[in-house]
Amino acid sequence: MTVVKFPAADIEAKQAKAYFDMEPHICDVVKMGTIAAQLFDDPDRELYDFAVHRLSEMLDELKAHYYAMDFRP
Repeated sequence: MTVVKFPAADIEAKQAKAYFDMEPHICDVVKMGTIAAQLFDDPDRELYDFAVHRLSEMLDELKAHYYAMDFRP
């Protein structure tokens, strides 16, 4: 018996792995966004500024990671 592999199956497997690999990065960015939002009214503006700056860096890293995977829906 011969198993025939279809190119579409390979593409779907690549996309599934890409989604799986992105999950921890997305969760980290969401958590940092939550932290920044919670610090909005905090009297320590330096801590808020740090959280927002770090969130911006993390979003840039997420974007770079996304495009490095050559994954587009």
